[in-house]
Amino acid sequence: MSFFCTIYRTFKPVDYTISTWLTLGAILQCIVVAILPRSIAVVLPVAILMYRFICGYLIAKGTLPNPITKEVTHGRQTWQIPSADGTLTTTGSKESIVVLVLSVSWSHPNGRYSPGSKVIGGYFSNMWLDANQNRESYGFLGNTPSLSTQDDGMRQDSKGTTAVYLSYWKTLEGLHKFAHASPHMKGQLWWENGAMDEFPHMGIAHEVYEVPPGNWENVYHNFRPFGICKWSSDVFP
Repeated sequence: MSFFCTIYRTFKPVDYTISTWLTLGAILQCIVVAILPRSIAVVLPVAILMYRFICGYLIAKGTLPNPITKEVTHGRQTWQIPSADGTLTTTGSKESIVVLVLSVSWSHPNGRYSPGSKVIGGYFSNMWLDANQNRESYGFLGNTPSLSTQDDGMRQDSKGTTAVYLSYWKTLEGLHKFAHASPHMKGQLWWENGAMDEFPHMGIAHEVYEVPPGNWENVYHNFRPFGICKWSSDVFP
């Protein structure tokens, strides 16, 4: 059990089915039982499991601090783009906003450990680095980390993995400027000039939404900084 948890935390668990992880954990535990004295091999995972149960109970009772709630802002909060004079409106924001939804999907049995994944990951990293370094020029407000999803109705883990990035921009013109910059164009040309055929198990998609002033909002209750509330605070504290 302890070895299964270690492997499960090291790699991205959504790239393999739960049954695969359980089988791998069982095999590793069998190896440990064969190598170490039986008392140690059995007692060690049981002790770790009991430790986690006890910690979870004490955290739930409030005896121990809960690290998960460290950044949670209790109550209600919202985020807006300040007006030119630095004020905030009490109604909808007076500024427009552009939302880019960028996605990568994998239909390979190894998910993000499949051929081509490392290369495309490098292009994505360079793109977000460029966006952060040119925030003012692009009107870049921020992006979320990779959000993994497996949309398969009632059955999970059988139709591949999709990574989604949400990013926020002040104007459509700024987003176009980012899209035509070198880091993004290198990735786009790599994909269009052969990668999409070389790696058919990977897919790329994007959606763009331009929202006019007064027609967007964000409200968070007992929520940690997330989405536009987290990343845009660096631009407009």
